[in-house]
Amino acid sequence: MKALVDASFMSLTVLFIIKQDEVAYGGIKALEFVNTAVSSGIEVASSRYGFPLLYDLLTGTVKFKVHPSDRPHNWGRMLFRLIPPSDFKTLSAEMSTLRILAENPPVAGHPNIPRFQIDSGMSKIKGMFQGKDSVSRLMEQLHSFLGQEGVRAMIKNTNVYQESLPRSTMILSRPESYASHRLWVVPRISDYSQSNFNLDVQNCAAVNIPMKQLQAFASQPLAPIKLDSYICYLARTQVGQPPVSTALPFDVSPIRASQTHCSQATIRRVTDDVFKYAQKANTETTPYLIGFTPAEIDALHTSPGALSKATAQLSKLIKSLYQAMEFDRKSLWNLMKRALAIATSDERSDTPNANGPIGELNFLRFRLGQVGEREPAAWFELLVASILSTTSEHDIRSLNPYMSGIAYKTITSLTVVAMLTSIRISQTHRALSRYETHSSLSLIRRHLNLTIF
Repeated sequence: MKALVDASFMSLTVLFIIKQDEVAYGGIKALEFVNTAVSSGIEVASSRYGFPLLYDLLTGTVKFKVHPSDRPHNWGRMLFRLIPPSDFKTLSAEMSTLRILAENPPVAGHPNIPRFQIDSGMSKIKGMFQGKDSVSRLMEQLHSFLGQEGVRAMIKNTNVYQESLPRSTMILSRPESYASHRLWVVPRISDYSQSNFNLDVQNCAAVNIPMKQLQAFASQPLAPIKLDSYICYLARTQVGQPPVSTALPFDVSPIRASQTHCSQATIRRVTDDVFKYAQKANTETTPYLIGFTPAEIDALHTSPGALSKATAQLSKLIKSLYQAMEFDRKSLWNLMKRALAIATSDERSDTPNANGPIGELNFLRFRLGQVGEREPAAWFELLVASILSTTSEHDIRSLNPYMSGIAYKTITSLTVVAMLTSIRISQTHRALSRYETHSSLSLIRRHLNLTIF
């Protein structure tokens, strides 16, 4: 089935293959064509630089030459070697054909070798569905041709080439110790494919991050300001709204088209969706600011005391939000500062004098290297980005050979909590937006002054 799909794809794209007379040129035009082909990429499934072109070059059907003495087969063989490894290792009839022709010039130049015939118009579409497209026909003809005894005797064992690596490439193995090969260490993030994220609660407690803060981040970020004293939750009946009906709001049973099997199934599915939505809407509650529930807003028009109570409640909430945001800003600064201090050994995580005087001299040499920019030093954006890496511990610990595994966990915990704190600052700032709080409060006062007085 896969071979049939690949062959069908070939037949669909073969109309866009450049004609033979467009390729049969030499000199500068030939060099431009080769440059374009190499830049675009040689792929088996390519509509312009794919199997049909390579096959015609190898068989000499396309008279492509840069120099008058050139052989099209050599150009086809060169372009064939530029196929990416993913295509080259694919087990398909097309790749096997190209391998045989590239390694056996006598077979490729045989006078009876099948030629690639391009379909056009409706015949191409019909052939694709009948399994008789140009590529399928060519594969059948080649199967018969290569099965002949005389041709089989001309075929030699096809070499399997390994992927070539540039000579300038140097692959360094990971050192056994972070203290080795320090001149090769650079700040980097290996990848961004981490999918599992865990926060060590015990490690957070060791650096004085309270459990209540973590619980608030996980459920209700603004819980530390005692949000329940400012917010109440009311059901639909408590705010004067009628319950949502569980019945379908329309009846299409008299319509003839609704009696079909598909229509009946659709109606049952819609009925179930309406019923489930109504159940959810009738049981859930909506948060309201205390002093500004629908009933309390109606009382503002007749009671000046209610207005004073509501404005006092709102002012108290605004004050609490400002205090919470100021506290979070200080916490954010402290979290970032301590994470960087541990990452750069401003706050030592190793045991001093554990390795004697030589070890302390090496540590001082490392610290002087950071000051002289001979040693890399982490910055907070790098710590944030490293969380997304599957090798984040190696990426960060390689910058500091004196960082322990526990110290890395501490840095990660501080970085994550700093990110959550930053998000809560943004949420608080959005709640304190002037156009959403102070302007609305002044509008309420102006409206109620006109109504009451």
